Amino acid sequence: MSLTFVNCFGKKITESQMAAMRTHGQEQERLRRAAAKGEVAAVHKGWRVTGVKPGLLEEARGAHASLQASARKVGGQDIKDFDEMAWLRSAKRSPVRSKPYTLNDAALQCAELATKAGWIDVRVQEIKTEVA
Repeated sequence: MSLTFVNCFGKKITESQMAAMRTHGQEQERLRRAAAKGEVAAVHKGWRVTGVKPGLLEEARGAHASLQASARKVGGQDIKDFDEMAWLRSAKRSPVRSKPYTLNDAALQCAELATKAGWIDVRVQEIKTEVA
């Protein structure tokens, strides 16, 4: 007679699932011990795809043009033309998907699709947490 484990729904847990849980537990224990010693370890949390939403650049251009027009109308100081590169450096990047990807290939594919969909300056960033 062998010992079998079930989850909270009564379904049998396979040997591969048990091995995965065991290795996950061992990794967590290793990180806990490293933290107790004062060593710094980085924990990988996934991949995030960020970029500038489609239409934000056009909105910024329009707002700048209306600001220039109102400055000319009032007769105030002349405003420089819209600098797209400076705007892109300071533009707020938002995540393409709220949930991070676990695989780098999936994040790269999402970045490619986002670029095709009109997102600007799309980047793939690794999310790490430092455990001390």
